Amino acid sequence: MSLAHSTILSATTALAISACLASGAAWAQAAAGDFVGSAKCAGCHQAAYKTWQESNHSKMVRPLKEGLLKDALDNWARDARGQAGPSKGNIDGKPYALDDVVYVIGSKWKQRYLVKNAATGNHQFLDKQWNRGSGLWENYGQKNDWETQCSTCHATGVRITAYDPKNTAAMKVSMSEHNTGCEACHGPGAKHVAARGRGGQIFNPRKATKAEADKACGYCHLRGENDNWLTAQGNHSEHLPHPVLGDTFKAGQDDWTQWYAGKVLLPGIQPEDSIKVNHPNTDLNNAFFIDDEAQKSGYFEARKHHQQYQEYLQSKHAKQGLLGCSDCHSPHSVKGNTLKANETCKGCHDAKMDYKVLMPGTAQTAGGLFIRSHAFNPNPRKGGLTGDMLPPPVYAYPK
Repeated sequence: MSLAHSTILSATTALAISACLASGAAWAQAAAGDFVGSAKCAGCHQAAYKTWQESNHSKMVRPLKEGLLKDALDNWARDARGQAGPSKGNIDGKPYALDDVVYVIGSKWKQRYLVKNAATGNHQFLDKQWNRGSGLWENYGQKNDWETQCSTCHATGVRITAYDPKNTAAMKVSMSEHNTGCEACHGPGAKHVAARGRGGQIFNPRKATKAEADKACGYCHLRGENDNWLTAQGNHSEHLPHPVLGDTFKAGQDDWTQWYAGKVLLPGIQPEDSIKVNHPNTDLNNAFFIDDEAQKSGYFEARKHHQQYQEYLQSKHAKQGLLGCSDCHSPHSVKGNTLKANETCKGCHDAKMDYKVLMPGTAQTAGGLFIRSHAFNPNPRKGGLTGDMLPPPVYAYPK
């Protein structure tokens, strides 16, 4: 990978999404590519919107009073082992209390906490994360602003609006909404709304090829290292903002796999980035099993989380076009859990087949807590505790 941009990109003004939301007349005038927000989709797609609200996609980023886990609150000072809870910011090292938390990230496998970073105006993580599997606090060391490291997968319509590689702390980011909203998977909705749904004007993964639909999922369910845009702290970033300043990823329109030639590391996706070797001194260090068993079988399963797309591309399902992501997962069908794999597997395989056997938990997402493999290795590794083995989360401030 090469270094990030050598020229200073001038700042641009983000599109004023709030102005579009202010009046119905604005919809017809909205420029192509505008994002309208998931709440607008609910007007015509009530059933789909309701199931999205029940999904984990809608619960990625929430204000403290909406998303704080009850067991995290009960153990905020110290957990059952006497380990202290979150107490300082990872970037500035300053002390922070529970009341300083602005947003909580996640709730199914683990939960992390964001407070303001006064130096940049963005948000930084606290030094501990809550592990739902163990019911304990564990260290969390992410030292980059959330907006410039994680937001393209935690939010929708994310765009970099100002960037200077010589002063990355001045980087500006805007987004249409927190969470993985409707338009994260279906693309921008302004033209669809203006046309009142006639003529499509929206990306429907069910009507696309499996490979194209899967790219909408793969945009977030992968691990890479990006030098096209550094973080506000001047480090390699883990997410994939649109390569054009002021623009944003549009599902069904943008082929992100072709972005940033030479400036991104995407093993198993970019042909020059092998998944069969390790990538030391990067975020992909020890990210996949590359031992003798993997080399012999040709399946390089994930050792870290959010790498499902890179695993899936190795499978016969993907290579032969047999199954796509939405054949086994749907954000519009199962309350609290998008997985419907067991029934799907038995539709093509022997009725005795258990997907848990071919999908062991190999990718660690928190201490002792794992994501199921998506390589479908016929000689699977031993698995660990996975999210589907956990009880539903209980919130501190139920509605």
